Amino acid sequence: MTEPVITPIGRVKHRPHAHIRRLGGRRANAVPAADTQLAAAAANPRTRLVEWHTMTGPERITAWGGLCEWVTWLHDRYELAVESRLPQCWAEHPGLIEELWALKVWREEIYGAAPDQQVGQAARYWHTELRTVVANATTVYAAACRTGHRAPEHRAAESPDLQQRWTSADAWAGIPNRLLAAHGDTAAASTADRLTAAEMDGAQARGFATPISPGIPEYVRFADAWWAVDTDGAWLRVVNEELLERLEEAAARMAAADDAASRYRETANGTKSRTNR
Repeated sequence: MTEPVITPIGRVKHRPHAHIRRLGGRRANAVPAADTQLAAAAANPRTRLVEWHTMTGPERITAWGGLCEWVTWLHDRYELAVESRLPQCWAEHPGLIEELWALKVWREEIYGAAPDQQVGQAARYWHTELRTVVANATTVYAAACRTGHRAPEHRAAESPDLQQRWTSADAWAGIPNRLLAAHGDTAAASTADRLTAAEMDGAQARGFATPISPGIPEYVRFADAWWAVDTDGAWLRVVNEELLERLEEAAARMAAADDAASRYRETANGTKSRTNR
């Protein structure tokens, strides 16, 4: 079968199927479903606890989406909305992010253990630690955020506004930019082939992703890879060799043009300055 003609660099007019890999022949989700996470935990029961600043850019985005999804489950399963036991602003407190991240990894390790392992006591320890984290959430991390006792008014999974607030928060607040740059911003995008619009917006807002030019925002350089926007707004990693070569050539031409324009402005400003003396 003849491969479709490659879309010219510029405005994307159709779905860029010819250029972007689909995992397993279908769209790959940036955040794995719960059953996929459980299967992965069962296959690798010793889940590794990783520091946020040692992850690559795509790894951090995937991990943050997974944490938000897990906290949504935790929030509803353990009725943490009662008396606001877990502050809705948890995603804006770096310390709470770290506590919940550790709880998530620990639980996956316990519940993904091999059948011959005795984990009942570990599960009890986990629940004791959960109560400690919940107690500290409103007395240590978010002491000024609690507005009073009230009955549950919503479920996190059913609140689009709350989900948006959580997923759009800055998960890396308090981490020096030099650490993020050292571990994620130049690494290959090997852990994700699809990002949501919100994830890419966040990467661009933090300066981790850059469009090929202001006039062509549909192609973005991120984590040492090129990404193209799909018609549904999602971002897919470009793997087509011909398109990659054309993108690199176009980026080089635009960089050269920007450099020439910069030198021209410097020369013009120097001439103007001498004329005004």
